Amino acid sequence: MADMTQAGLARRIRALLPAGWFPPAPAMGDVEGAPVLNAMLQGFGGMFAWVWGLLAGVGAQTRLATMNGALLDMFAADFFGTMLVRGPGESDDTFRTRIAEALFPSLGTRPDVADVLADETGHAGRVIEPRNAADCKGLGTTTAPATGGGYGYGVAALRYGSRAVPFQLFAQLPTGNASQPATQTLTRLAAVMPAGAGAWVQDVETDE
Repeated sequence: MADMTQAGLARRIRALLPAGWFPPAPAMGDVEGAPVLNAMLQGFGGMFAWVWGLLAGVGAQTRLATMNGALLDMFAADFFGTMLVRGPGESDDTFRTRIAEALFPSLGTRPDVADVLADETGHAGRVIEPRNAADCKGLGTTTAPATGGGYGYGVAALRYGSRAVPFQLFAQLPTGNASQPATQTLTRLAAVMPAGAGAWVQDVETDE
């Protein structure tokens, strides 16, 4: 690859000068025979090296995946205005991830709800849909646990289902206490829920 440093560009310019006008470029360890010329060429080389570096940087700023610094903030402002801004001390990588998620959001699915629970508590939590047999398995009993997938009445993990309550889910957040769910959590869940669906949210000591 060509040497695009200040010294390398200065040598390339010097090589273009007519032969005989100036002393040749010194070999390694030799004394410079034209110090004034060298000073001028180093000045040109420094300017061209800066321009080359700027061009390389501009290329990186044309894609979200490589964008950084203030131009990343400008990108977010162009698409989201003041709705999405960099947090105090937030790194480029973290901010870039949030921008990408906002540009291509995944909404209205069960995994989105599960992701919110995991983000808020650091644990997977539990999502229970009354019409989802995999969540409820309400036909078993302690005497016949194999019925209903191994769950049943009197078993801690039992959730009794119903086909009469569509478009609803229960979300349990294992926060270690039974306090009121945080407003931030409820707001984030509402943002990813499908229109017309409802979520009943509960903080629990454990999701078992």
